[in-house]
Amino acid sequence: MMMNAIGGNAHREISSRLRGYPAAQRLSQEVYEFYGNSLSYIESREFTSTIYALHLQHDPIALKSAEIQLQLGTDRIAESLAHELLHLRMPMVGFPLGELVEIPFQLDRYAQFILGMCHWVVNIVHHEIFFQRFIALGFDKKRFLAKPAMQIDYGNLVKGRPDKVHTEKAGFPRWCIEYVSHWVTARHSGSGNYLRYAQDALDRGSQLHPELKQTAGEIGRWFEAGTFKDPRQYPRQVNLLLNLMRIPRFTGWVILELSEPGKPRAVRLDTDGIRTGILDKAALCELAAVYMRI
Repeated sequence: MMMNAIGGNAHREISSRLRGYPAAQRLSQEVYEFYGNSLSYIESREFTSTIYALHLQHDPIALKSAEIQLQLGTDRIAESLAHELLHLRMPMVGFPLGELVEIPFQLDRYAQFILGMCHWVVNIVHHEIFFQRFIALGFDKKRFLAKPAMQIDYGNLVKGRPDKVHTEKAGFPRWCIEYVSHWVTARHSGSGNYLRYAQDALDRGSQLHPELKQTAGEIGRWFEAGTFKDPRQYPRQVNLLLNLMRIPRFTGWVILELSEPGKPRAVRLDTDGIRTGILDKAALCELAAVYMRI
């Protein structure tokens, strides 16, 4: 059975799931006050994960909805909801949404995979920004993320065909993602296991891409510098990280602003996060929704 609510009803359902966590309930109220009737909440036992989604209309630019889909039947109901609320809070405090990505013609057949990588990078950057706030809401840091699926056997991946440089598992960007995923999880959980997973991905991936180790060092310095935590620097910094990982960068961003309570309006920004009224749509992929699994 699926429950679907919008606006004030969505807020009440979310808040009821956060009973016992007053700080998280206040966050839910703040999110509702910002998004108003654009807020949508769906819960079901049939979902395979919990996600948030920000749906954009592109012409003219507008916010269509801000949505949370909650997977029931887990032992992380409150944590999952708080996690997704923190994602929705990011635009509220000035962090732009990536709207457009330029996909080189020769990579057109991999467009959906590339867009997925772009959004994965945004997701992990969000986690780094709001991790401490999650703890401040009263939650255990070990419950920040759901338990991962079975660990990948990177040795078998290396035995594949390295000439297929744009395939899901063998490409340089994918090896960066495998490494960073474990490395950032180790930062948040303090688990030595994830550091070992990260090192395994780095060692195996370097057999196909020797330059991976240098890039891993540059990525580590990027995170440690923390410049991306400034909303004004965020677009440039996210694109810098994407460039390090050889993932096509965002060529257009959107910022959400309140024209009146509960009615955010969307404003376009250029590649560097500067307001613009002109948009060249040639060779651009529009991202009608941003979906992220915790």
